[in-house]
Amino acid sequence: MMLAFIGFVWDGGRGVGSVQTADDLAAEAGRTAAQCVSVSTFLIKGTAVIPNPTKAMTCAQPYADLVNAAGNGYTMTLTDITLSPTRDSLSVTVEVDRPVAFLSAFGFDGKYIGHATVKLTQGVTDAGG
Repeated sequence: MMLAFIGFVWDGGRGVGSVQTADDLAAEAGRTAAQCVSVSTFLIKGTAVIPNPTKAMTCAQPYADLVNAAGNGYTMTLTDITLSPTRDSLSVTVEVDRPVAFLSAFGFDGKYIGHATVKLTQGVTDAGG
């Protein structure tokens, strides 16, 4: 019983942190994908759009590769990037795999899902302050 409690505290705490990390990684992957706006559409129409989800996924993959190469004790997989109907925002889903130390005996697998939505904007719209 005590081992289960220790496992819950240890792995549970790491799990909460892993969910937050997964959300942060999804947001960063979305920002990276947002760098691949269609320049021709921007120049002609003045709006920032991404041509298709495949292009967004291709643009975000190098970020995922860097995260995985950093050796942070977890791996990140881009599972989905969905463009809005107007193609001016995208939703990103990632999966973070972080091994659990104690709770694997109780069926916990250490997989955490992160989500983020990124709106494409032109220039600085918020200085963050």
